[in-house]
Amino acid sequence: MTAEERPDGAGPPPITDPRSALERLRGFPGQLVETDRPVDPNAQLAGVYKRVGAGGTVARPTRVGPAMIFNGIAGHPGARVLVGLMASRERVGILLDCSPRRLTQRMAEAYEHALGPVAAGPGEAACQEVVHRAEDPGFDLRRILPAPTTTRLDAGPYFCLGLVLGSDPSSAPT
Repeated sequence: MTAEERPDGAGPPPITDPRSALERLRGFPGQLVETDRPVDPNAQLAGVYKRVGAGGTVARPTRVGPAMIFNGIAGHPGARVLVGLMASRERVGILLDCSPRRLTQRMAEAYEHALGPVAAGPGEAACQEVVHRAEDPGFDLRRILPAPTTTRLDAGPYFCLGLVLGSDPSSAPT
């Protein structure tokens, strides 16, 4: 149920980061699955998710499953991988507090009411809990991030996100 469907119009707490997005999904049965079972990021992780949550934001002949958090990534102690956060229009609607039919209008509203950047000093930004620097001894991005492969035939591991950046020529900066 979204705020626009509630009689009192009250909405849920705002989503301000990935943690609050996951917290919201936990309140909607069938939208988030979490597993502690170890999984190999090389072809196995994608295969598991294909069986559990494969789908997409456009109609197709596959079922739409939940987003999934893998807490045990082989070769990456303590790492977690989130898959499928925005893999369905229903889930994106939950995250944006609107019906799936109103996603385009909601995005336009967000654009019209965009928030500016927030300055955070050293130690204040939650995204800086763990910092790795390229000049650190032994720095190797492939060891730090458990980038998955979809099949054993992939050229290498990669992260992906279906993202389109579009602009309206009438409102584009000159």
